[in-house]
Amino acid sequence: MTYARFLGLFVVLPILFLLVRYRRTLTMRGLAPMGLLLVVVYAATSPWDNLAVKWGLWGFKPELIWGIKLGYLPLEEYLFFGLQTLLVGLWARERLRRVLEAPEPQQLRPTEGSEASKPRLDAGEVAS
Repeated sequence: MTYARFLGLFVVLPILFLLVRYRRTLTMRGLAPMGLLLVVVYAATSPWDNLAVKWGLWGFKPELIWGIKLGYLPLEEYLFFGLQTLLVGLWARERLRRVLEAPEPQQLRPTEGSEASKPRLDAGEVAS
């Protein structure tokens, strides 16, 4: 399987699914923080990956990539950095939105005679 096909199947398709699934709640303002996150991801990963390939820690089979390289990395690797960040960011953003917008659970009042209604000792009373 080529690197591009892997990206298409396992990263781009899930991104498209999330975009369609959450299209009603996605706004440019809500997506803006991902721009900053992308800058951080590229700044942090590009140097390390370039050095790792240069030093022979890992590499890319020429027949499985498009052949366009930026530094020591194929274009597909840079696409992976960004697309994977978007995939996780879209998923995490929706989870966070649901948590922040969820109604607070109702506080249950203790009934007479239950454990919760009995007085509790504070630290000073326990120590004496």
